[in-house]
Amino acid sequence: MNSSKLKPLLSIGNKLIGFILFVICAIAIYNKVLQNENLHQYGADLKLQLAKIHWTAWTLMGCLLTFNYTIEAIKWKSVIASTNKFNTLQALRAVLVGQAFSFFTPARSGDYVGRTLFLAPGTKLKGITQMAWASYAQIIMTICFGCVALFWNLPFLPWLKWVAPLGGCLALFLFFYNQPLKGWLSKLNLLQIPISLKWKLLALALARYSIYLMQYNWAAQMLALPVSWLDLSIAVMALLFFLSMIPAISLTDLVIRGQLFLLLIAPFYQNDIMLIALTTLIWVVNFLIPSILGAFLLLGFRLKR
Repeated sequence: MNSSKLKPLLSIGNKLIGFILFVICAIAIYNKVLQNENLHQYGADLKLQLAKIHWTAWTLMGCLLTFNYTIEAIKWKSVIASTNKFNTLQALRAVLVGQAFSFFTPARSGDYVGRTLFLAPGTKLKGITQMAWASYAQIIMTICFGCVALFWNLPFLPWLKWVAPLGGCLALFLFFYNQPLKGWLSKLNLLQIPISLKWKLLALALARYSIYLMQYNWAAQMLALPVSWLDLSIAVMALLFFLSMIPAISLTDLVIRGQLFLLLIAPFYQNDIMLIALTTLIWVVNFLIPSILGAFLLLGFRLKR
């Protein structure tokens, strides 16, 4: 089977896997949350807690959102600097537009399409490859911290705690492998980036990952969840690890994220409504709001063209 026929099949397969997971998780959440006999009490508690949140708490959450996407913009600006020169605000605009594109695509693959709109003609193909390095650095952070979380606490599939570190070591090896390739692979040598840039990408990826953890912990504080920062962080690290492997679009990601988080945090806290509220809040802040902003920025970009 040639590649032209294989790509549509892979795309359909990814969407099908994401849809099946969405249905499974939606049913699980319905059975566990909406059928809960304490649903009305939990709902009343949530409403009361939301009313207590001070505007300064929302401001801090907004600052964390800004830091999150600014770091991603710096990371992208750094990796494409050899072909395109952007300042941080221009890079941030491209990142937000990419987020708008990714909202409806599996594994957020539309992010690449959105950002390439801002690249100079003749550099778009190389820009996609350069962006892949930035994404790769973020995946490495997700895998490494996810491995720590799996060893610390994994209430299901215990064999994963032994398999995941192997994947992490392989990912790091391939990321830093910088020897010239030979034969038909020699063309890939043009896509390499300096080792110093790879270290910078990892440092920025670590900073962004730290903000993810801070967002979850701050949201838990806002909702007054009685879970320690360590237990919550371990659950979030495992959550991000699993989400990185699921080819879901952002809309279905909300349901899958909620069910996974319920499973991972179950040993520490049992109020399912508050946990769903926590994951929904993070989803709105990290995905919905940036996607809306990106859609408006894309409209302005197209009007100028």
